[in-house]
Amino acid sequence: MINKDVISLSTKEFLGNLKNFFDKYFGDDAQKKIDLMEYLPEDKWLEIKKQGLLAPFLPAEYGGRTPSQKELLEVLRLAGHYGVPVTLRTGIEGALVIQPLTKYAKKELIEKVLPFIFEGEGGGLAITEPDSSGSAIAKEMLSYYEFLENGNIYIKAKKYWQGNSQSDFLLVAAKEKKGEKMEKSINLLFVPRKNIKFTPIKSEGLKAVRYAVNEIEGEIPAENLILLSEVPRKNLREFQDLFIRSRLQFIGMTHGIIENVHNNVTKYIRNKIDFIMHELHEIDSRRAVSKVLYDFVCKTVSPDKPVNDKLMEANIVKAVASEYAYEAARIAQKLMGAKGYESGHPISNIVLDIRPFTIFEGPNDMLFAEVFDQFSKTSIEEKNNGITLNKGMTIYERFISDSRFVFENGKESLKAVSENIYNFINIYKLSDINPVKKVFAGKILSKLFVLGRIHNDAYTEKFLVREINKDILDFNY
Repeated sequence: MINKDVISLSTKEFLGNLKNFFDKYFGDDAQKKIDLMEYLPEDKWLEIKKQGLLAPFLPAEYGGRTPSQKELLEVLRLAGHYGVPVTLRTGIEGALVIQPLTKYAKKELIEKVLPFIFEGEGGGLAITEPDSSGSAIAKEMLSYYEFLENGNIYIKAKKYWQGNSQSDFLLVAAKEKKGEKMEKSINLLFVPRKNIKFTPIKSEGLKAVRYAVNEIEGEIPAENLILLSEVPRKNLREFQDLFIRSRLQFIGMTHGIIENVHNNVTKYIRNKIDFIMHELHEIDSRRAVSKVLYDFVCKTVSPDKPVNDKLMEANIVKAVASEYAYEAARIAQKLMGAKGYESGHPISNIVLDIRPFTIFEGPNDMLFAEVFDQFSKTSIEEKNNGITLNKGMTIYERFISDSRFVFENGKESLKAVSENIYNFINIYKLSDINPVKKVFAGKILSKLFVLGRIHNDAYTEKFLVREINKDILDFNY
């Protein structure tokens, strides 16, 4: 299914080969450049997949490459240099389809589905429902399946905002129904196109990645069921693991996009006017923060190891990375003047397509609030060591006790970096933070997480201190 020659290439050669194919269809000098404001032609996309685009997501036993988180993120980063839809579709098929499929499905089903991905139009992961907002795991999920007397499964679901809708299949999240009772645990089901009625969504951007309302109903073979765990109480944990991994790997997409923004804007800036240079530094600072998060994920995540102990870190990575990529794109569009508003201009496309990244997989404000919630509870490591937390602790006391917040850059303490921030988090106790202030406290903590991992970069450190002080003003408003 994949060109075997590319499997044995070194990482450098492998990425170079992919770049050649990206250039062929999306590069500035492409003879028949694909319009990313329209759906990606399946024949062209399939040709890129044949060159190993998704191989880092695929276990070696099924024809993929040796597992490497760095290589996986590098593919997403490289794809981001050619447009938001290019890296997004790579992420959808790799992180949201191949990874859960090959981790949880039985071998027979895996071998049945992979040809749809590597020889057909692929598929997507269907979770979000129009009748229960964006709540994926909560009891509001209405999608269900039930076993029939003939041994098949009947499934009924309504899903929307799934990338790759209208493709060959969807992996559908649903709960088992027994009589009138709906189980709490969630599993996935492989549902082919014939069981799905599509109503396309007219989105403002991301037109190259098809979205639709998907009405799913009918009988499917029982072997199409993908149990996330044989133990029902563990299913939600595995379902959560899927999202944690996806949010952590989000940084590959956003980092490539923010580099793309920088590369594009510097092509057009000619005059070194002071304020323009200031705005370029603003883009560069956000790119530097993104690089810190990118390196963190490369260092601490492995494709073949669980990540359910990294929920707080995943929310930080996704929220900060997408926020800064969007802000960088908006600054670039402003610097381009009227040119940046032209339909089809690279910067115009990026601004339009990147904004949903701050909403998809959890709106960022919600994720920042969750960061504070996760910070104010015992971590998995602390639970295993029998440690409990006192809600009367100040934020600072919790900060220095939490091993997830470290200063790797040689600074002795937070006070040595910023006395103002140090004093602020010494004032408030964990129990003082109301639901609104959780959002701003989460923003502060997320940037402190990055701040402690900056090495020998006084400019980016100064930038983050400024950003945290802005969040403190919002917190106090």
